[in-house]
Amino acid sequence: MIKSALIFSLLVILNTTTVSSKNIENLNGTNHYTINENTDDLDWSKIKLVKVEEDVEIGFDTKAYLPKDFNPLKGKNDLNWKKIELIQVEEDAEIGFDTNAYLPKDFNSLKGKNDLDWSKIKLEKVEEEVEINFNTKDYLPAEFNPYSGMTNYKTVS
Repeated sequence: MIKSALIFSLLVILNTTTVSSKNIENLNGTNHYTINENTDDLDWSKIKLVKVEEDVEIGFDTKAYLPKDFNPLKGKNDLNWKKIELIQVEEDAEIGFDTNAYLPKDFNSLKGKNDLDWSKIKLEKVEEEVEINFNTKDYLPAEFNPYSGMTNYKTVS
């Protein structure tokens, strides 16, 4: 599993490095970039996926500790969750000191819980304009269109 993750990571890094190095048009400080036109021509049928299966060595034979005709999948879908009652076990948290010493006299954590009538409260959506403080067109190719490749798109001017 670790080998698979390393191989995949290396492929991603190599691909990213190759694509980014091909996209740099000019290195004289003006930062002009081009879009690689060949990315849509990728033939996925030519990519071979290799699944690496590693055996896990645990140091003993598990079959010796299982019943004779053991099937780990037997009964997998036999549970009827509508008939099973789920209960939540509440656990008391032990924090090591008395919290009452730090609270006001006659403190009630539930006081005022149902005092709000949300039907009488008007919620307003505040629309805020985000200011980026730079022109994004300076960092995009001249003919950049974020809608290209979509079925119905309009050119962005």
